[in-house]
Amino acid sequence: MRKEENMKGIAFAVAGCAMLLLATVGAAPSFNAQQQTLGEKCRCVAFRLDDIQDYYLQGTQIRLMDEFERRNLPLTVGVIGNYFGQDEKIVSFVKEGVAAGRLEVANHGWNHERFTLYSQTEQSDLMAKTNEKLNNILGFRPLIFIAPYNAVNDKTFAAAKDNAILYVSANMTFDKPPYNNKRDDGLWHYPETAETGDLSSDGARWLGYDHEKTMSEIKRGIDENGFAVVTMHPMEFALRDGLSFHDKLDEKQMQELDMLLKSINEQGYEITTLGDLAWRSESV
Repeated sequence: MRKEENMKGIAFAVAGCAMLLLATVGAAPSFNAQQQTLGEKCRCVAFRLDDIQDYYLQGTQIRLMDEFERRNLPLTVGVIGNYFGQDEKIVSFVKEGVAAGRLEVANHGWNHERFTLYSQTEQSDLMAKTNEKLNNILGFRPLIFIAPYNAVNDKTFAAAKDNAILYVSANMTFDKPPYNNKRDDGLWHYPETAETGDLSSDGARWLGYDHEKTMSEIKRGIDENGFAVVTMHPMEFALRDGLSFHDKLDEKQMQELDMLLKSINEQGYEITTLGDLAWRSESV
């Protein structure tokens, strides 16, 4: 994961299930639900912060999570299992966020693998290793799987079901519609519909997007699907030279995030977690 060919992974649970509807924000139940008012539909936007891990851009990771905390906004974080557990600052911040009902934790692979390269059994084992480790550290097994590289196939969905995962988030290229309803595979599918940044097409640098571009993608996602999922990575919020990253904030990109969050509020959209989308987002 420290190798350049995996940079997009580094540079690229959870909500209560239908039978556990009594959870409330702040209760931090064992399945880490971030339940809001049931039955009250919204034009919802969920933010997922991928690549949470020990030591890597530590200050940037914490600053992003803290930005949502300061605004009293929920956030779903994708944790890489094999790279999580030794960094006291990161682990403590995630634990505190979960206990306070601020953070929803998702399984983001064991070594940030491209899951489509593996058999169903291998995919299931990788998910299980991360869920077991997170259970040992945080006290629950995530119910959300955020696919590394956004890469999924039918074997991924079967593996998720093997691990009692309820929600999968990839992108609309790998995971086609319909969305917003539980499918025949027993899962809710909420793919990425917008990004705050991404690796450049030539793979030479990490780009941060302006808030207007991301907001346009959010509007399109809500108009077409009834929800939006915005993917963030620590990389676009850190100072960088090509693919060399420094654990110092890119203040310009943080300003773009500030303007994006304000635009979402002005538009009348509501920010929620990935898991809450099953109960809150509007069907179209």
